[in-house]
Amino acid sequence: MTIQTAPPGAAPPGSAEAADQADHITPWQNCYCSTQLLGGESRFVLSTSGHIAALVNPPGSPKASYQAAKTNPASPADWLKTAQSEQGSWWPDLLAWLGDRCGADKPAPAEPGGGGLRPLAAAPGTYGFDN
Repeated sequence: MTIQTAPPGAAPPGSAEAADQADHITPWQNCYCSTQLLGGESRFVLSTSGHIAALVNPPGSPKASYQAAKTNPASPADWLKTAQSEQGSWWPDLLAWLGDRCGADKPAPAEPGGGGLRPLAAAPGTYGFDN
């Protein structure tokens, strides 16, 4: 999973990547390569779970843990040598990283639409009814 940021007036654009140590579909070393490709500051975390569990383990899960490092050297093996193990979900780590880059919270609009755009249909929409 990759999240890129570039809000006006905030820190320079960057990206946050999360990968799964035991992922059988996307090896974490391949996911790590995006830290070298996307530009800007990058935050990479490596969850110690598999393909799905690594992404859905919420805060408070006793089984969750992840690794993170302060820098992203070119080699995934070099990154792993400097990574520190953290107990718990990586979600709070991502929220802190985003919080430094995304500006202040603002209230949700009272009505759907805005900026000249109108809702196409009332919630929940028509997607579930389309065949």
